[in-house]
Amino acid sequence: MIFEPNEIKENSLFYGDNLYIMQGLINIGYKEKFDMIYFDGPFNSGWVFSVFNKRLDERIIDPWNEAATIKNFYHSDIYRSNYRERIAAARELLNEKGILVFHTSQKEGHYLKVILDEIFGPNRFLGEVVWKFADNAVYKKSQFGLNHESLFFYAKTDHYFKKKDVSYSSVWDDVGQYEHLGEEDTFYATQKPEKLMERILEMTTSEGDLVGDFYCGSGSLSFTAEKMNRRWLASDNSRLAIQTTASRIGTLGVDVTVHQLVEEFNRTYLQGSEYTKKTKIPFSLNELQGLKNELGNTPVTVQAYEYTPEIDLLENQHITFQLIMPSITSEGIDAAAPAIVPRPVPLVTESGCELIIDNPLNWILYHIDHGEIEENQYVFDFAALQQRAHNVDLKVAGNWIDRMKEYSDYYLLTDIFGYIYKVTKQKEVQYER
Repeated sequence: MIFEPNEIKENSLFYGDNLYIMQGLINIGYKEKFDMIYFDGPFNSGWVFSVFNKRLDERIIDPWNEAATIKNFYHSDIYRSNYRERIAAARELLNEKGILVFHTSQKEGHYLKVILDEIFGPNRFLGEVVWKFADNAVYKKSQFGLNHESLFFYAKTDHYFKKKDVSYSSVWDDVGQYEHLGEEDTFYATQKPEKLMERILEMTTSEGDLVGDFYCGSGSLSFTAEKMNRRWLASDNSRLAIQTTASRIGTLGVDVTVHQLVEEFNRTYLQGSEYTKKTKIPFSLNELQGLKNELGNTPVTVQAYEYTPEIDLLENQHITFQLIMPSITSEGIDAAAPAIVPRPVPLVTESGCELIIDNPLNWILYHIDHGEIEENQYVFDFAALQQRAHNVDLKVAGNWIDRMKEYSDYYLLTDIFGYIYKVTKQKEVQYER
């Protein structure tokens, strides 16, 4: 696997699985380079991360992330195992004065602290901070409410970053709350206040230090690091998170590069006239070129979990691109029985750019949140979900493109669900509807 673009500049974003990304950074020379790493990943509460779309009046989700959230909620051993791998990778990235800041909640925090002790060593535990995120209990279970989260601080070595003559309280109730974001608010769920990020950065780093945020969400840490003259690298496996972060940092006058991990053409993925990806690494221009070299213009179907937008710049009318998705039925969302969904086709026509969606209602159905958790069970109302999809379809009215940016020889399109496409200006493409 390689990064694309392959020239890594600091103050950049990475889209994809953070385990692959951290391992990739280790392989290209970032081992023991980070001064601080911040983990603010899933709390295993069962709550699905989403972004509110004002135009659609709906909360937008990534279907695979939603499926993983549900699976982890019912199988906590998988959740903890995933974290174990990522904590170990983070430790490799930290330098000898580096500190890991691990943000968690009471549901899994005690289990994860044991894992942190195992990987870093119990004597590397520096302290726990309680962040009061609301004045009153927000989550209530009978008489037991919740209005705090925890941050665990771990050092890589005994030579960790120390501040002389400063001692911070272990209870922070003066660094902002979820409901008081004001002008900071990006409408991204669980967005952290800038004051909280400032305190963490002040406590663990100096100007010029390199920090990592591999569950970047709305980008609060990298945004604040940029303002505080820290170098940073950040990632997320949600395209909506990456776009929110890039847009937010763009308000500081910074043009952020987004990198992805890609693979070379793999002949074992090719069976007859189908090329089916076995990993969730996006199907890329590298693979498309390899496929064309192997088969020429023979018709072929590609099935992948994700695609890089560059594939649309290469002549590919003989190739059918399909997305592997978790299935959605009246029983709920099921990652164990994947469905095949046609990838939208970007076109340049006489009237401008557009996206051709094979089944609009089905496409919408995959990208709006699907249920709520009540008493440790997911409530899934398929009839109501179908009606919501119909309402969104009426609002979309065939206009699937949310943003368009023009370059010298292509258009960069972003659709309403955050998928990105590049379409060449060289010629208009005719499409048989």
